[in-house]
Amino acid sequence: MGAGLHPIGDLFQPFAREQQLRLRADPSTESRPESASLQRLLDLYEQETERALLRRALLDPYFPLAMVEGTLLADVDGMRFFISKRRAELEWFNARELIRQARAFVRLRTDIEISFDPGTVTCIPLDGRRHPLPDEQWCTLCGVCCEIGGVPPEPPAGINYPEHWYTYLAGGAVANQQLCPFLFQYFGEARFFCAIHQVKPVACHLFDEDACRNRLREGGLHRGGASRLP
Repeated sequence: MGAGLHPIGDLFQPFAREQQLRLRADPSTESRPESASLQRLLDLYEQETERALLRRALLDPYFPLAMVEGTLLADVDGMRFFISKRRAELEWFNARELIRQARAFVRLRTDIEISFDPGTVTCIPLDGRRHPLPDEQWCTLCGVCCEIGGVPPEPPAGINYPEHWYTYLAGGAVANQQLCPFLFQYFGEARFFCAIHQVKPVACHLFDEDACRNRLREGGLHRGGASRLP
Protein backbone atom coordinates (compact mmCIF):
# COMPACT_ATOMS: atom_id res chain seq x y z
CA MET A 1 0.00 0.00 0.00
CA GLY A 2 1.41 3.37 -1.01
CA ALA A 3 -0.45 5.33 1.64
CA GLY A 4 2.67 7.22 2.65
CA LEU A 5 2.85 9.05 -0.67
CA HIS A 6 -0.21 11.22 -0.05
CA PRO A 7 -2.16 11.90 3.15
CA ILE A 8 -5.24 9.74 2.67
CA GLY A 9 -7.47 12.59 3.80
CA ASP A 10 -6.22 14.69 0.90
CA LEU A 11 -7.38 11.97 -1.48
CA PHE A 12 -10.61 11.15 0.34
CA GLN A 13 -11.78 14.76 0.58
CA PRO A 14 -12.15 15.62 -3.15
CA PHE A 15 -13.94 12.33 -3.86
CA ALA A 16 -16.25 12.76 -0.85
CA ARG A 17 -17.21 16.28 -1.85
CA GLU A 18 -17.77 15.41 -5.50
CA GLN A 19 -19.83 12.37 -4.54
CA GLN A 20 -22.01 14.36 -2.14
CA LEU A 21 -22.69 16.97 -4.79
CA ARG A 22 -23.64 14.20 -7.26
CA LEU A 23 -25.97 12.54 -4.76
CA ARG A 24 -27.73 15.77 -3.93
CA ALA A 25 -28.27 16.44 -7.64
CA ASP A 26 -29.16 12.86 -8.59
CA PRO A 27 -29.41 10.03 -6.03
CA SER A 28 -29.19 7.36 -8.75
CA THR A 29 -25.85 5.54 -8.85
CA GLU A 30 -26.67 3.36 -11.85
CA SER A 31 -24.40 3.58 -14.91
CA ARG A 32 -22.35 6.33 -13.32
CA PRO A 33 -18.72 6.32 -14.50
CA GLU A 34 -16.05 6.03 -11.86
CA SER A 35 -14.60 9.44 -11.03
CA ALA A 36 -10.92 10.27 -11.28
CA SER A 37 -10.94 11.32 -7.62
CA LEU A 38 -12.23 7.90 -6.57
CA GLN A 39 -9.65 6.15 -8.72
CA ARG A 40 -6.82 8.12 -7.10
CA LEU A 41 -8.09 7.06 -3.69
CA LEU A 42 -8.43 3.42 -4.73
CA ASP A 43 -4.89 3.44 -6.11
CA LEU A 44 -3.66 3.50 -2.51
CA TYR A 45 -4.79 -0.10 -2.16
CA GLU A 46 -3.00 -3.00 -3.83
CA GLN A 47 -5.67 -5.67 -3.32
CA GLU A 48 -8.56 -5.69 -5.78
CA THR A 49 -10.80 -7.12 -3.04
CA GLU A 50 -10.19 -3.98 -0.98
CA ARG A 51 -10.76 -1.69 -3.95
CA ALA A 52 -14.03 -3.49 -4.70
CA LEU A 53 -15.11 -3.17 -1.08
CA LEU A 54 -14.41 0.56 -1.08
CA ARG A 55 -16.29 1.06 -4.35
CA ARG A 56 -19.32 -0.71 -2.93
CA ALA A 57 -19.31 1.27 0.32
CA LEU A 58 -18.24 4.73 -0.83
CA LEU A 59 -20.68 4.84 -3.74
CA ASP A 60 -23.64 3.84 -1.59
CA PRO A 61 -26.02 6.81 -1.08
CA TYR A 62 -26.13 6.12 2.66
CA PHE A 63 -22.39 5.88 3.35
CA PRO A 64 -21.49 8.68 5.84
CA LEU A 65 -18.86 10.41 3.71
CA ALA A 66 -18.97 13.71 5.60
CA MET A 67 -18.76 12.03 9.00
CA VAL A 68 -15.83 9.82 8.00
CA GLU A 69 -13.98 12.89 6.74
CA GLY A 70 -14.86 14.78 9.92
CA THR A 71 -13.88 12.06 12.41
CA LEU A 72 -11.75 9.20 11.12
CA LEU A 73 -9.64 11.44 8.87
CA ALA A 74 -9.88 14.71 10.82
CA ASP A 75 -7.35 16.17 13.22
CA VAL A 76 -8.10 15.66 16.89
CA ASP A 77 -8.19 18.92 18.81
CA GLY A 78 -9.58 18.70 22.31
CA MET A 79 -9.05 17.48 25.85
CA ARG A 80 -5.78 19.51 25.97
CA PHE A 81 -4.10 17.60 23.16
CA PHE A 82 -3.75 17.76 19.38
CA ILE A 83 -3.23 14.89 16.92
CA SER A 84 -2.56 15.61 13.27
CA LYS A 85 -3.96 12.90 11.00
CA ARG A 86 -1.41 13.97 8.38
CA ARG A 87 1.49 12.46 10.30
CA ALA A 88 3.32 9.98 8.09
CA GLU A 89 3.26 7.24 10.71
CA LEU A 90 -0.56 7.37 10.76
CA GLU A 91 -1.06 6.98 7.02
CA TRP A 92 -1.09 3.19 6.94
CA PHE A 93 -3.32 3.09 10.02
CA ASN A 94 -5.80 5.59 8.55
CA ALA A 95 -5.95 3.66 5.28
CA ARG A 96 -6.71 0.45 7.20
CA GLU A 97 -9.35 2.19 9.30
CA LEU A 98 -11.14 3.33 6.14
CA ILE A 99 -11.24 -0.28 4.96
CA ARG A 100 -12.64 -1.41 8.31
CA GLN A 101 -15.28 1.33 8.23
CA ALA A 102 -16.28 0.33 4.71
CA ARG A 103 -16.40 -3.36 5.64
CA ALA A 104 -18.63 -2.67 8.65
CA PHE A 105 -20.97 -0.53 6.55
CA VAL A 106 -21.33 -3.17 3.82
CA ARG A 107 -21.89 -5.90 6.38
CA LEU A 108 -24.56 -3.88 8.18
CA ARG A 109 -26.38 -3.18 4.92
CA THR A 110 -26.54 -6.93 4.32
CA ASP A 111 -27.50 -7.69 7.93
CA ILE A 112 -30.44 -5.29 7.79
CA GLU A 113 -31.71 -6.96 4.62
CA ILE A 114 -31.47 -10.41 6.19
CA SER A 115 -32.34 -9.89 9.86
CA PHE A 116 -34.78 -6.97 9.78
CA ASP A 117 -37.21 -5.22 7.46
CA PRO A 118 -35.23 -2.51 5.58
CA GLY A 119 -38.52 -0.75 4.93
CA THR A 120 -39.28 -0.14 8.60
CA VAL A 121 -36.10 -0.67 10.66
CA THR A 122 -35.27 3.03 10.59
CA CYS A 123 -36.97 6.36 9.85
CA ILE A 124 -37.08 5.81 6.05
CA PRO A 125 -37.06 2.73 3.81
CA LEU A 126 -33.48 1.81 2.93
CA ASP A 127 -34.23 1.16 -0.74
CA GLY A 128 -31.99 3.79 -2.32
CA ARG A 129 -34.82 6.22 -3.06
CA ARG A 130 -35.07 9.71 -1.63
CA HIS A 131 -37.85 9.21 0.89
CA PRO A 132 -38.51 12.30 3.07
CA LEU A 133 -36.83 12.28 6.44
CA PRO A 134 -38.92 13.14 9.52
CA ASP A 135 -38.83 16.86 10.34
CA GLU A 136 -41.42 17.34 13.11
CA GLN A 137 -39.13 16.39 15.97
CA TRP A 138 -36.49 17.91 18.25
CA CYS A 139 -33.67 15.96 16.59
CA THR A 140 -32.11 17.88 13.68
CA LEU A 141 -30.25 14.81 12.34
CA CYS A 142 -26.86 16.45 12.78
CA GLY A 143 -25.27 13.15 13.80
CA VAL A 144 -23.07 14.62 16.52
CA CYS A 145 -24.44 12.25 19.16
CA CYS A 146 -23.09 9.34 17.10
CA GLU A 147 -19.49 10.60 17.12
CA ILE A 148 -18.74 8.05 19.83
CA GLY A 149 -16.48 5.15 20.61
CA GLY A 150 -19.37 2.88 21.52
CA VAL A 151 -22.43 2.31 23.72
CA PRO A 152 -23.63 -0.54 25.95
CA PRO A 153 -24.95 -2.98 23.31
CA GLU A 154 -28.23 -3.81 25.04
CA PRO A 155 -31.09 -4.25 22.54
CA PRO A 156 -34.70 -3.30 23.29
CA ALA A 157 -36.90 -5.98 24.80
CA GLY A 158 -37.77 -8.72 22.34
CA ILE A 159 -34.99 -7.82 19.87
CA ASN A 160 -32.00 -10.02 19.10
CA TYR A 161 -29.05 -8.54 17.22
CA PRO A 162 -26.69 -10.49 14.95
CA GLU A 163 -23.79 -11.57 17.14
CA HIS A 164 -21.20 -9.18 15.66
CA TRP A 165 -23.47 -6.18 16.23
CA TYR A 166 -22.71 -6.35 19.95
CA THR A 167 -19.04 -5.80 19.11
CA TYR A 168 -19.81 -3.03 16.63
CA LEU A 169 -22.07 -1.19 19.07
CA ALA A 170 -19.53 -1.50 21.88
CA GLY A 171 -16.87 0.13 19.70
CA GLY A 172 -15.15 -2.72 17.91
CA ALA A 173 -15.97 -1.96 14.26
CA VAL A 174 -12.62 -0.28 13.75
CA ALA A 175 -9.44 -0.18 15.80
CA ASN A 176 -10.05 3.34 17.12
CA GLN A 177 -13.75 3.91 16.66
CA GLN A 178 -14.78 7.58 16.56
CA LEU A 179 -18.07 7.16 14.71
CA CYS A 180 -20.91 4.72 15.24
CA PRO A 181 -20.97 2.37 12.23
CA PHE A 182 -24.79 2.43 12.29
CA LEU A 183 -24.87 6.12 11.36
CA PHE A 184 -25.93 6.64 7.73
CA GLN A 185 -25.91 9.83 5.65
CA TYR A 186 -28.85 10.99 3.54
CA PHE A 187 -27.85 11.30 -0.12
CA GLY A 188 -24.90 13.62 0.38
CA GLU A 189 -26.84 16.09 2.52
CA ALA A 190 -25.79 17.32 5.96
CA ARG A 191 -28.36 15.02 7.55
CA PHE A 192 -27.57 11.75 9.26
CA PHE A 193 -29.77 9.03 10.72
CA CYS A 194 -29.51 5.80 12.69
CA ALA A 195 -29.75 2.82 10.37
CA ILE A 196 -31.49 0.82 13.11
CA HIS A 197 -33.50 3.60 14.76
CA GLN A 198 -36.50 1.40 15.58
CA VAL A 199 -34.35 -1.26 17.24
CA LYS A 200 -31.38 0.80 18.47
CA PRO A 201 -29.82 0.04 21.88
CA VAL A 202 -31.54 1.06 25.09
CA ALA A 203 -28.81 3.64 25.81
CA CYS A 204 -29.57 5.37 22.51
CA HIS A 205 -33.31 5.38 23.18
CA LEU A 206 -32.59 7.09 26.53
CA PHE A 207 -30.61 9.87 24.83
CA ASP A 208 -33.14 12.70 24.91
CA GLU A 209 -33.34 16.38 23.96
CA ASP A 210 -31.58 17.55 27.13
CA ALA A 211 -28.73 15.11 26.55
CA CYS A 212 -28.52 16.35 22.97
CA ARG A 213 -28.18 19.97 24.08
CA ASN A 214 -25.48 19.06 26.57
CA ARG A 215 -23.58 17.11 23.92
CA LEU A 216 -23.69 20.05 21.52
CA ARG A 217 -22.45 22.43 24.22
CA GLU A 218 -19.53 20.15 25.01
CA GLY A 219 -18.38 20.12 21.40
CA GLY A 220 -16.27 17.40 19.83
CA LEU A 221 -12.67 16.36 19.51
CA HIS A 222 -12.37 16.88 15.78
CA ARG A 223 -11.61 20.03 13.85
CA GLY A 224 -14.38 20.97 11.46
CA GLY A 225 -16.34 17.75 11.81
CA ALA A 226 -19.19 17.00 9.41
CA SER A 227 -19.83 20.70 8.88
CA ARG A 228 -17.18 20.63 6.17
CA LEU A 229 -19.67 19.76 3.46
CA PRO A 230 -19.35 21.09 -0.12
